[in-house]
Parts: sequence; C-alpha cells; structure tokens
Amino acid sequence: MLWVVVLIGIGWLLRGRQYLFNRSLWLDEAYLAVNFMDRDLGQLLFEPLSNGQAAPLGFLALTKLLTTVLGVEDWVLRLQPLAAGLLTLLAAWGLARRTLPHRAAQATFVGLLALSPVLVYYSSEFKQYQNDVLATVGLLWLAARFDLQRWQRDAPVLAVAGVLAIWLSHPSLFVLAGVGLVLWIEAIRQRQRAAWLAVSGAGLLWVLAFAVHHTLVMKTLAGNQHLLDFWRFAYAPMPPVSPTEWRWYLDSALALVYLAMRHVGVAHHGMLVAWFDGLNLGLLALSAVGSLTLAWRAPRIAAIGLAVLLATLAASALHLYPFRSRPTIFLVPLVHLGLAALVQAVLDRRHLPARHLLVTVVAGFVLLVPASASWKVLRKPHNDQDMKAALLHIASQAKPGDGIVIDSMSHKALDFYARPYGVDAMPDIVFRPTINQYHDAKATVRRLCIEQPMQRSWVIVTHRLQERAGFLQHIEGIAPALQRWDGQGATALLYDFRGSDYCKKYTAPNRPASAPSSAFPTQ
Repeated sequence: MLWVVVLIGIGWLLRGRQYLFNRSLWLDEAYLAVNFMDRDLGQLLFEPLSNGQAAPLGFLALTKLLTTVLGVEDWVLRLQPLAAGLLTLLAAWGLARRTLPHRAAQATFVGLLALSPVLVYYSSEFKQYQNDVLATVGLLWLAARFDLQRWQRDAPVLAVAGVLAIWLSHPSLFVLAGVGLVLWIEAIRQRQRAAWLAVSGAGLLWVLAFAVHHTLVMKTLAGNQHLLDFWRFAYAPMPPVSPTEWRWYLDSALALVYLAMRHVGVAHHGMLVAWFDGLNLGLLALSAVGSLTLAWRAPRIAAIGLAVLLATLAASALHLYPFRSRPTIFLVPLVHLGLAALVQAVLDRRHLPARHLLVTVVAGFVLLVPASASWKVLRKPHNDQDMKAALLHIASQAKPGDGIVIDSMSHKALDFYARPYGVDAMPDIVFRPTINQYHDAKATVRRLCIEQPMQRSWVIVTHRLQERAGFLQHIEGIAPALQRWDGQGATALLYDFRGSDYCKKYTAPNRPASAPSSAFPTQ
C-alpha cells in the first residue's frame, strides 16, 4: 500500500509541476479557448463551436462555470483536466485492487498511469482527453466491483456514472458498450434475471443520454470533410486484405504502446520512427502477453477490454472515429493494465525460480520507461509554442506605429493573449500559410507595403516553427531583421520593410493605392 501511495504522490507532483508552469496555449487549445471569450453558456452548448472544434457538453459547461467565477484565463481553463488527471490515479488504485491481487502488480498499474508522460501532459492541456482516460479507468473500476447479486447497490451507481461519462467524454461510449455487453452476458449465463433487467435498464439510459448528446453536439461534425481528410490514415481497413492493410494494425498497436509509455507533449498525428525500435516492439509484446494472462486472472475486465477495442476499431472502419494519436488516449490504461497483469502472472508462478527477483526486474523495467521521460518534464516542463513570452518581449520593445504579422495557425493564441499582455492595440496582419513559403513571404510583405497598416512589423511564428524556416528566410531576403527573439517553439522578429527595394515597387507614386485582395491569403 505504501508504494501505491508514493506513486500516486509522484503522479500528482508531476501533474502539478506541469500545470503550475502555466505554459502558453498551443494551436488546438487556443482554437477551443477563444470560444469562451465572447459566448454565453447557451451559445457554447447549442451552437457549433468556432474553428471546427467539438467537445463534450459536460466539459464545456463545467469550464464555463469555472471561467464565470475565476475569469477566462489559461490556468482556469486547465483546472478541469488537472482534476481529471488527479482523480484518475485514485480510480486506478480502486481498479487495481479489484483486478490484481498482489500489491506489486497493483503498484505497477498505478505507477504506469502516474508516470506516463503523455498523461502528465494532458492533465494540463485544455482539451477533454484526460476526461477520456478518467472515464475509462472509472468505468472499468465500477464494472470490476459490480456484483450481480447486489445489483440494487451497484446498478444505479454504474447507470449514473455512465450518463456522466457520456457528457464528459466522447469515447466513453465504447467503454460503456464493452461494460454493458459483458455484464449483460454474465447476467444471462448466471440466470440473474433481476440483474439482467438492471443492466438492460442502465444500457437504455446510456443510449438515451448519448442520443441527446449526439443531437446537440456530435451531429455538427457529421460530414466534416476537413476532419475526414485530417484523419484519413487513422481509419481501420476492415477486413484487411493486403499486406499494407494488415501492417496498419501493427502500426496502430505500436503507436498506442508508444503513446502510453514514451510520448512526451502533444500527441501529433504523424508517424514516429521510435514506434518501430526494439524497445517499443518489446513493450508491445509484453503488453500483449500480459493481456492474455489477464483473461485468466480477471476475465470480466479482459473481456470488457477486448470489447472496447473491437468497438473502437469498428467505429474506425466506418470512418466514425479515428484510431490513432490523441483520440486513442482513452485506451492507454488498457496497455498499462496488460503490463501490470504480466507482473501478476509472474507472481502467480509460485514454483518459478527467483520469482521475486524476476518480478522486480519486470516491474522496474516497465516503470523506468515512462519515469525516464517524465523526469525530463519535471526538470523542464513542456512548452512547445511559447506565445506568452513572445508577446512579453514585443510589449517591452514596441514603439508607436508597430504592428504584428502572424500566420492563421498562431492567430487564435494571439487573440487570447493580446489584451492581458498589452498588445491588443497593435494592428495585425494575418496570413494563411501554404506549401509555397516563398509566395507566403512575398504576398504578405506586398500587402504590408500597399496597405501600410503599420510602420515596423513584428513577425511571430509559434506553430510548427521548424517548418516555417523557408518563410522566415524569404522574409530576411526582403529586409534584414532589426531584432530577433527566440523562445521555446516560438520566434519574434522585428522588420521595417518601408525602405526595402521590394516595398518601393508597390509604393511608387504611379502605383495604384490598392491591389486585389485575392493576392494576399488571409483568414
């Protein structure tokens, strides 16, 4: 028990460290955050969110309550994910005690969740993904403790928890499908008619809650071509017929294991080389073997886990839910449960030579993997797109007549922070980045020269900074930077284009005062 308490404490410390660091909002967070700047509760719940965003209605309502009381600040927006992250570890302890008899196995499961760097990060990101993890662990815990003969006590709790989960987490529907199906079948096999009716009633209540929620929010995403294109690689080929389609399943399994054990910071949707290294392949094998042993030790939870996985893959095959990256964070506890079950399986082999030594090696190894990544976060919290520091520098150096040039991917973060950081009075020009960075640079400066909205220009890049190197290089070819500031995943450069040869071509006396706006891609 002491080790479990220590590991929970470490998990809380890691989450508190990242939260209190109070990093800048990155793209996805800013896209969602600006919805809370000028919308009331009714608009948040019953109108489509701007910037193509979607979030569970319960998540939106709780966040609106917090911002109404404490203000629309980034640290306020992240309070709900932080609470979900802290509660997840308590629920994990409950699940471990119901599923894994030995304390070493229990500590392994709780420790993996506590140390997982991706869960540490998402406990302080203003998105609903940590709610997804809490829903998975909490519902599995309630399912593990469900007693068919004491359904009067357990069924109402599970029914209410399921409704709350649906309104706080989109993929909780898959977990509820697995929980309901397995308990329903168990009640039939054991001829527990009253329990079967109770589980059926809970299932009907969940279906009703989902139908209402889907009508209010999920339907706004139906047919969203942008989302379909963005996640086109993440839809399961079913049935797989070619080696490439079978490879998709291996890649997805490796991606999930890497996400659970080694991923630091935002879970981007691209493929990573580290998915295919020996360590990740070994972790996948260990998790798979452990999951098989779980079927003997805790068949109910193993069956629910399999049903959840199949339901998610089925939804993915129908192009209803992507099976990759951030949307699959709710499956991370299943990976951890498989590894903890492997520790339990070793402990169950009482005649195994050096059994306790082997357990120490296995548990220590699987815990060391996430711990080594999270230790780096403890020393230097993640801060990928530091807009706040960039604006602090500009505010301290700006002169009257200065303005801001920023791409459309960073503009929402600027909108959120402009007033508190004292740059809201500065004019800004927004351009939409394309694959042709030469065109982006030339068109943006041409617009500045013709419209003359500002004297000196602060060019800010915070989203995918490395990929915008060409744009900055072409800008530098037009006029040298007067000043440069570099931060974590962010840069701000000061220019005065007015005297450049390029600008003179568009400000000559015989030049028309304006140019067709279509030449300058903006948002």
